[in-house]
Amino acid sequence: MSVAYDFRWGIIGEHGDELLHGLWLTLQVTVLAFALAAIVGLPLAVMRMSATPLLARPAALWIALMRGVPLLVLLYWLYFAAASREWFTLSEFRAGVLALGLTGSGYMAENYRSALQSIDPGQHEAAMAVGLGPATAFRSVVAPQAVRIVLPPAVNVLIALLKGATIVSVIGLADMFYVARTVSFDTFSPFELYTAAAVIIIVVTLATATCSWLLERHLARGDA
Repeated sequence: MSVAYDFRWGIIGEHGDELLHGLWLTLQVTVLAFALAAIVGLPLAVMRMSATPLLARPAALWIALMRGVPLLVLLYWLYFAAASREWFTLSEFRAGVLALGLTGSGYMAENYRSALQSIDPGQHEAAMAVGLGPATAFRSVVAPQAVRIVLPPAVNVLIALLKGATIVSVIGLADMFYVARTVSFDTFSPFELYTAAAVIIIVVTLATATCSWLLERHLARGDA
């Protein structure tokens, strides 16, 4: 004899503040991880483009490693394995930011490298020919063009990090899915809570993707 499931959608409103606080934590982890990836990725890209093997090879190895290692494995290693050896101890929040940021750095490095290599080297040479120094020529001529190219794929990395941030709850970060899991244990309403969490994260992801699409259209019009 089957028993009909009693849907309790009101449970979402009762715990709405907790879910939104969990979403805020997820967004914080995502933004900080993206900032870390963007900062680390740039010197990696420059090293990867270097003609010096002592710079190019370690950068290539790091990029391949960070793009190849599963996020969950790195997250567990940073939070559990390193702490068990007493190398360092990280909070759930910091471990999530670090794991996402390091994996994202590999993708950002390749985005930077692709953008920089797409700029005609003659422009840098022409800028130096009119008296600009190498650093000034890069900052004033090459960098502005590279930024326009790298922005759309960078937003895609941001979206990927947002999706990845949803699994940080496995180490105990009280994000939205952690709240959904713990509350569902007490209320026996996993369907409603997980559905609400899924809908919220999908809306945020689609909103970010829409911003990326609008940005690409704007940049395309600027190039026309």
